[in-house]
Formats: sequence, structure tokens, C-alpha cells
Amino acid sequence: MRIVPLNTSNNSFASACGRSRMATIRRLGFALGMAALLLGLTNPPALAQRRVALLVGNNAYQNVPVLNTAINDAHALAETLGKLNFSVIVAENQSSRAMSEALLALDRMVEPGDTALFFFAGHGFEIRGENFLVPTDIPVVGEGQEELVRDAAYPATRIVERLQARGARTVILVLDACRNNPFERSGGRGLKGAGGLAPMTPAEGVFILMSAGAKQVALDRLSGKDGDPNSVFSRNFIRELQEPGLTLVQIAKRTQMDVRTMASTIGREQTPAYYDQIVGDVVLNGAAGAALAAAVPTPQVAALPSAIAKQPQALAVRPPPSEALAELEALAADESWHELGTRLTEVKPTERSDRWKALVEQAALGELAPLTSASSGSPDERLAAIEHYYPAFASLRGSQRFMALRARIGLDAFGRCFDRSDGEELQRCRDRLDRFVHTAPMSAELARDAGTLVVHKLNHANAAPFFAMAFEAPHGDLVCAAPELETAVISALGSPGEWLEAKSAVTLADQCWPNLQRAIVAEVARETPDSYYVHNSCPLLAKHNAMTGSAAARCRATAK
Repeated sequence: MRIVPLNTSNNSFASACGRSRMATIRRLGFALGMAALLLGLTNPPALAQRRVALLVGNNAYQNVPVLNTAINDAHALAETLGKLNFSVIVAENQSSRAMSEALLALDRMVEPGDTALFFFAGHGFEIRGENFLVPTDIPVVGEGQEELVRDAAYPATRIVERLQARGARTVILVLDACRNNPFERSGGRGLKGAGGLAPMTPAEGVFILMSAGAKQVALDRLSGKDGDPNSVFSRNFIRELQEPGLTLVQIAKRTQMDVRTMASTIGREQTPAYYDQIVGDVVLNGAAGAALAAAVPTPQVAALPSAIAKQPQALAVRPPPSEALAELEALAADESWHELGTRLTEVKPTERSDRWKALVEQAALGELAPLTSASSGSPDERLAAIEHYYPAFASLRGSQRFMALRARIGLDAFGRCFDRSDGEELQRCRDRLDRFVHTAPMSAELARDAGTLVVHKLNHANAAPFFAMAFEAPHGDLVCAAPELETAVISALGSPGEWLEAKSAVTLADQCWPNLQRAIVAEVARETPDSYYVHNSCPLLAKHNAMTGSAAARCRATAK
């Protein structure tokens, strides 16, 4: 994999938030850029089923509000895609002309059968149902001047069309471009628009993921105190992309839940939307796909600077790794846990040593430990505090102290959520608990404790699926000794057979039969032959040779 940054200024530009990961790029002339493009890309080797990507991050808008995280988003995604065997071009602060050149470079990379991914972080605008991606040099636009946007911006559908025209088998379009109307002006003289993007209907072979639903506005960051260098959407999307074995649809669904939950902590609504027209499942982070991509040579890609000059921008300089680490050490010595936690990502990924991992653990334990005794804070705030550290920092999965603290605080938060909720909100709490337990590495102890929580806070039958999750982790049979297991299984076996509760109860009864046999057989004898309980239990009795007495009579009556 080779990541090639495209910087369209004659001078390097640093993101407005001062936390961009881009390196200084030497100034190159337009003629040299064109020569590199022609020499490097005119005759690429015949390849098939490669993975290529163009990632655009626009912060430095000249005539509309600047953004803080777009360049960071592009670079963070580039790091992840590089590990998934993508050949990546990162293009920063793209003018209209520069974006044309970047798209041309992507065109020349794509061969028939490839997977092509296009990511855009920046301003987007919808005009009469069509979505346009806004370059940095978009002109000042007023009321009634929509055509200026149409002429200067890029239709999202056109990008898909040109990639398919090159023969890409799979096209993935990811748009973190649903921010506020960039053309709003005081006095009501700006271009009218509600903000957000319009729904899209992709062609076959195309998957589109947008950072917010139709007409919704996406968050660049949660607040002025949000220390994360990435947007609310991108930080969650990139994390889910790193989970092995997930399909594109699963990544989209998980990102939806993550973003919606995070936005709700500040009273905002943001639910990413996806549009899937790919036949079958696509897994980007899977052993088979990675092996295939790794076996294919990576194409050589040349950077293509723009001929359009801009005013020089002040370059934000990050301290060298040793100095950055020393600053983190000082924060740890001062027990400034929150500030330490917000600055951990200032150390480059390639320089994150064991000492840095130890600082991650210190920050997480130091900031989260007070939550075990504090009575303030909503469930969402407590869960957001946990998720700031994990799974954002993968090294914490090896810390037994952190994982135990995570379980304790998380279960307390979900208990509060159950106490304060009803209806759809109660279901949301349950779904989030399911996700919390399923976060790798799976723990049989956490699944057992989650089942116990649901027994006491929700109902017995709903606890069965959580108890059953224990068998997805090592030492799952420890759940068989849970005091609440018996009532959960008995209750869930009374559900319709196709329900998750009933299926989970059958699994639990089968795995923990010595512990549950007496109670299950006794309940069969008390139920009527046409009950769900008898229908679900009789196959278990037959399997374990427990067809005796009145229980056997009930089962025989059911079979007739």
C-alpha cells in the first residue's frame, strides 16, 4: 500500500484545528505534476480485484465557513484502509480544478474488477434532489444563484458513474458532507437550503454511506471542548471498519447506532444513512479478502499538485515524538487524566510504544474510576466516557483492570437506562447493552452479569439471549451456575419458537442441562400440551432421555 497525499496549494496547509496528521509536501509545478501522472499512470500493469481509494478532506474554504476535522478524517481513514490493502490517494483542500485532477488520478488507477472507494469530508449541498460536493474555491452564492453551485461543485452521482465506466466491480461512496448550509448569510440573502443531503438511489454494484440521514445536519464535532481530531461520523465509521469480519451493511448499521447515540448526548439528532445495491456481502476486513489483496502488486501513484496558487497558510508544527511523549508523561504525573486522554492521539501511530500504551491505560483508569462512585451523569454520558477509550484504543483490550472497570461502569449505566426508560427508549437501552456485551473481546462474565441485570431491571425472558452470549466466549459454561438462569430459561421457553428468547433458552437448556433438567421437566408437567413451553421443551427432553411420567404424557399429546 502506498498513500500519496495531494496538496493543492503551492505551500503546505495545516488543518484549522491544528491537529492534522499531514506531512509537509514539497512544492511542485503543474508541469511536473502532469509529467508524473503521465509517466506513472499511463500504462499501469494489468491488475484485477485490487482496492483503490481517493480520500478528499476540505477544511480551508475561501468563501464559506471553514471546517476543523475534514483533513484529519481523510488521513485517519487512509491509515485504516492502508491496513486493508488499499492503494490510497489523500487529497487535501481541493479547489475545483484540483479535484478534477485528483479524480483523474483515481480514474487511471481503476481497472476492471477493482473495488473503488471515494471518501469526501467537507461541505455538501443539495439542489433539487441532487447532491453536490463543494470544493474550497466555491464562489460567494446568493439567493437565486443555484446554478453557480451546480457549475462549480461536483455531483456525487457523477463520481460513481465515472468509476463504473472504468469497470470497477464494487464502488463505495462515503460522504461526511451533510453539515450546515454553507451558503447561509445574515439578512437572509444567502442561498436557501435546509442543510443536509438528499437520499440517493445507487446503481447495481454501488454502496453509499452518508454521515447523516436525508435533510439531517451532521456534526463536525460535539462541542468546542471536543478533543477528538475527527468528526462524529468519521471517528465511529473508522472504528467499525477496523472490526474483522463485518460486512459493509453491518459497518453501516453499527455506525448508525454509534453516531446517533453520541449526537444524542448533546441533544442533536444524527443518524447516518446507507443505500446498498451490491448483490451479496462485501467484507473489507476479512482474512480471505486481505490475502487476495495482498497478493496483488500495488500500483505506483504520482502526486498531482494544482496549478492554482493560494495564499500561504501558517503551518502547525507538532512537537517531535520524544517531546510529545514527554508532555503526556507530565500530564500523567500531574494526574490530569482528562487532558491526557484527549491528547493521546498526538503521538503518531508508528511511534506508539509500550510506554504510550501504558499512558493510555493510566488515562482511562484515572478518568473513569471516579464514575464507579459518582451519582451524577446520565447513562449516555457514562457510556460516552467509556467509548472515548475503548474500543478507540485497541491496546486496552489487554488490560484486565480496564476491562473490569468498563464492565462495572457500563452495567451501572445500563441499569440506570432501564430505570429511566420505557417504550422505544427501553428497547434502545436493550439493543445498546447487546452491542456493549458483543464488543471484542467477548467475556462470559460480562454476558452473565448482563443477563442478571436484565432479569432484575427488565424481565426474565429477555435475559435469556444475554445469558446465551456467554457461550460465544471462552469458559461460557460458567453461566450455568448463575442463580437467575433457571427463571430466565423457564420464562423464555414460553415464547414462540421463532423468537430469539426461545431459541436462546433452548441453547442454554442444552448446554446447562444438568443444572436445569429438574426445573424444565417439572414445568412441562404443569403446562398444557398446546403451550409454547411444551412445544419448545419436548425436543430437549427427547434429546436428553428425560421422557418420563407426566412430562412424557404432555409431549405425546403434543405430538398427536
